[in-house]
Amino acid sequence: MRIYIAHSNSIDYKNEIYKPLRDDGFFLEHELILPHENGDSIGNSRDDYKNYDIVIAECSEPSIGVGIELGWLYDDKKPIYCFVKSGLHPSSAVVSIVEKVIEYNDEEDFVDKIKAIIEKY
Repeated sequence: MRIYIAHSNSIDYKNEIYKPLRDDGFFLEHELILPHENGDSIGNSRDDYKNYDIVIAECSEPSIGVGIELGWLYDDKKPIYCFVKSGLHPSSAVVSIVEKVIEYNDEEDFVDKIKAIIEKY
């Protein structure tokens, strides 16, 4: 399964998202697309988004770039799951296009909840 991870650049995504996902052996059997893992950006073209199976969007911090990506993915009818840190809320625009908004407490909870979603597919 090709799993795209969308997130704001204003968070510590390397430690809060990328490291916990890469450290969990569950994801070895899936292709994680982490857009800033090897530099500033993976340089996605609009057509690249059509090749993803599922989208995990960390939306605790607002991001115009993530909003644009989610709009494209929604147009491509990709399942989008929005994650927010406990007590925070995504924008109403994001809520209107995602499958579900999921609150999480910490990195471990974030990873566990993503695994639960993937196991359903």
